[in-house]
Amino acid sequence: MKRLRLLDADVVIDLHSLGLFEKMCRAYEVYVTQEVYEEATYFKKGGSKNSINIAGKVTVIKNVELEGLEKVEKEAKEARLVIDPGESTSIAYINQTDEKMTFCSCDKAAIKLISYMELDQKTISLERALRDIGYHKRNLYPRHYEKTFKTAVNEGKTLRVQFKRLI
Repeated sequence: MKRLRLLDADVVIDLHSLGLFEKMCRAYEVYVTQEVYEEATYFKKGGSKNSINIAGKVTVIKNVELEGLEKVEKEAKEARLVIDPGESTSIAYINQTDEKMTFCSCDKAAIKLISYMELDQKTISLERALRDIGYHKRNLYPRHYEKTFKTAVNEGKTLRVQFKRLI
């Protein structure tokens, strides 16, 4: 059975620039929020702008609860993090869903917030997601590395200790 992956716009764009988006879609059932779908429109490769068309390849999530978005915004403000709309809706959705779905992002602020909100068990680095499907080449960007991901998770945990009212 295919595992469910919720992708961030940066991941969709980077997978296209690396030529790995189709491989990801064959291995996983890929989801994106409406905001991510609208953000991921092109990628640069070889000095040219290339269009992205993921229609029919991914499931677009349109039912992110307003209360969930408000919670993400509140938590981001509390943690002093700036989060883009695509990441906000993705984090809100991963928080609201009961489906066994993992969120794949390479945005440090988003990963920190996920950890801050204690949702890091519902996330995965791009490197790990690709390794799980047998991709072991070394042409990934540093922001995709498991090590970078874990560093951001730990920074989010530190922010939680610093700013969260635990009483």
